[in-house]
Amino acid sequence: MMVIKNPCSTCLWVMLACTLCYCTTENEADLLPEEERCGEQPASLAGDIIPIINQNCAISGCHILGSERVNLSVSENIIQYANQIRDFTQSGFMPAPESGKQLTDAELESVYCWVENGAMDN
Repeated sequence: MMVIKNPCSTCLWVMLACTLCYCTTENEADLLPEEERCGEQPASLAGDIIPIINQNCAISGCHILGSERVNLSVSENIIQYANQIRDFTQSGFMPAPESGKQLTDAELESVYCWVENGAMDN
């Protein structure tokens, strides 16, 4: 049996845990079931994803031909690395903070839903 000597410290831990949980689900769409989150209109590679990649990733010093990173100016590479692109953008790892680039919530959702719907060449 555990005896709590200082109930205030327990409250502090509970409040901290609740705050951390809230912060990790900043985007309300994260709370929706998959079929509701992405809706019936999936994002398209040509219309949605390539413009996001070209503006934020396939830029000088980042993911272009001749860099040491994956060349994301090629559609086949975007498709091949779709899961990593989703994971890195959702976590905030990419675009790299030092690039000064940041995806909007709508762009993050487009990337997420495009990958979740099969990363189609559409």
